Amino acid sequence: MLKFHKYHSQSWFFKLLSCVLLIASINITAQNQEFRGVKLTDVDSQVLFSEKSISEAMDLLESLNINAVIPVVWNAGYTQYQSKIVDSLFGFSIDPAFSGRDPLETVIIEAHRVGIEVYPWFEYGFSSFYSGGTPPYGGHILQKYPNWAAKSLNGDICVKNGFDWMSGVNPDVQNFIIGLTTEVIRNYDIDGIEYSDRMPALPVECGYDSVTVELYKQDHGGQSPPVNFYDADWKRWRADKLNDFYSRVRDSVKSLDENLFVASSPSVYPWAYDQYLQDSKTWVNSGIVDQFLPQLYRYSIADYIYELNSSLSHINPQKKDITFAGVLMNVGSYTIDPQFLLQSLQANRNAGVKGEGFFFYEGLRHNNFRLADTLRSTYYSEPATMPGREYNRRPKGLLVSEDSTNVVKSGAWESLPVPGFRGGIIRTGSSTPASLEYSYDIPADGFYNLYTYLIPSFSFAPDVKYTIKSKPGDTVVSVNQQSPGKQGWYHLGSYEMVKGRRVVFTLNNDEIPNGKYVMSDAGLLLLDRKRSPNVVVSSKEEEVTTSVPTNFEVYNNFPNPFNPETIVTFKLSELNRVNIIIYNQLGELIERHDLGEMTAGEHQFKWNAARLSSGPYFIKVESGANSAVIKSLLVK
Repeated sequence: MLKFHKYHSQSWFFKLLSCVLLIASINITAQNQEFRGVKLTDVDSQVLFSEKSISEAMDLLESLNINAVIPVVWNAGYTQYQSKIVDSLFGFSIDPAFSGRDPLETVIIEAHRVGIEVYPWFEYGFSSFYSGGTPPYGGHILQKYPNWAAKSLNGDICVKNGFDWMSGVNPDVQNFIIGLTTEVIRNYDIDGIEYSDRMPALPVECGYDSVTVELYKQDHGGQSPPVNFYDADWKRWRADKLNDFYSRVRDSVKSLDENLFVASSPSVYPWAYDQYLQDSKTWVNSGIVDQFLPQLYRYSIADYIYELNSSLSHINPQKKDITFAGVLMNVGSYTIDPQFLLQSLQANRNAGVKGEGFFFYEGLRHNNFRLADTLRSTYYSEPATMPGREYNRRPKGLLVSEDSTNVVKSGAWESLPVPGFRGGIIRTGSSTPASLEYSYDIPADGFYNLYTYLIPSFSFAPDVKYTIKSKPGDTVVSVNQQSPGKQGWYHLGSYEMVKGRRVVFTLNNDEIPNGKYVMSDAGLLLLDRKRSPNVVVSSKEEEVTTSVPTNFEVYNNFPNPFNPETIVTFKLSELNRVNIIIYNQLGELIERHDLGEMTAGEHQFKWNAARLSSGPYFIKVESGANSAVIKSLLVK
């Protein structure tokens, strides 16, 4: 069911509603399997800078049937999560822009709340800093560890396209990155990790640092590397070292959680191999990566299709099912045109590529959410499960608001218009006994992370007792509601729960100081995949299928894409009146053709769209009580 977000204008609402109703008539035998991911950055975007913006972003992405978010966690020598490793090496635990917060933790909670998987993205990879080509080079990492630097032939720190590089061949650098990766896996309940165009990678001009040179000499009988950095064997040796590193990454990830996906979104092959020693052909074909999303970042459909076909030509055909398209949605002042976006998505599906990873989130918001509306009304109108998963890894969280019928109140509780998770909050004082019981419908036996939403205030009590009722027995957790650290979700712990409707936690005003209050807001349960890796949770939505009528069939039009004519073939089992109705991507009626009564058997309808502009169109075939819709793409 489509959920509209608050940013839609009324006109867009009705346009989209008509289109959604149209698309809903398509016969569906099983839920789609597609990768639908969106990258979240901390550059040219404010989404990660507040709990509210992250929550709103996840609501928007849920409405688009997105099933993966890819938040940056490694950028310009800083982590966007609380890192003990970085703290031990450099004296700070997180990017100063996020001091006192943990945006990764918030993204995970909010994404899992709406059933979206999370893939922390190590964006900068083996790059330590972005100097823009202006000294000093290397940033704080290479200032403290100069032996980690990648060096050019003249002995300078390697700088390419403004990025300053560490040596990805250096074992210390490799161990540092693997340490960050495993730190995230150990400390957060995630669904995979993603490396991109700078990891593993090394500019082809680089590799002349003392560590790399010594390793090369060990493998070549004391011989120094060639001065020609394009030398084929020298390129191959460095690329193999990066491949070995990636294999170590995979082994490290799978040893911690075999269900996590290793995702890669490199620059396109073979250019990336020639310029950055990124051997993605080997990564895919040898099984190092579980998901492959080459950056098909181009500005015309012809160039896009060329790179799409080129990328597919370098991988084994059986690896197509793990290959998805990296689509440039927004960068700098550029935002993709909706028509170009739809052409790209159609090209992907024509090539058998089922899904996309979009760079990046803000593009969905531009121009009054035009691209978001375009996706929702066309290719992303229905949910899709994650390819490669045997079951839904991230069922939606169980959210119970304080004003829900799932909450039983006793005593005097008053509502306050203080902004909470959704709406206000409630509170009670210390004068008379008061308590709350939060009940949930547990969908399956397993461990669940329990959160309560807090609004810190000195008017609230410093020691509020929450009693969690789990399978082994009651657990009491004391929460300082005066200063929990920040406004937002407070983790009460991970607990084993038994399937069925039951009280999960209670709280009361026992023993709170005079003049203080106990507050309460929403409570959230999320399946803990670290402790329940194989629990299968099904929903009524997932169990519903729509049967295909046996007496009426509509086949995909041919050709598709087309210009300007295409043929629609359909089959009737009995005499019936047939209508052909054409809609544009906004659900607006374009043409209607009454074909009259037609006999049982196969028929064809030729549609000429010469007068129309390029873009997607929906062709609806009606025959009596039966109808079906097919998507077509007009390309001029």
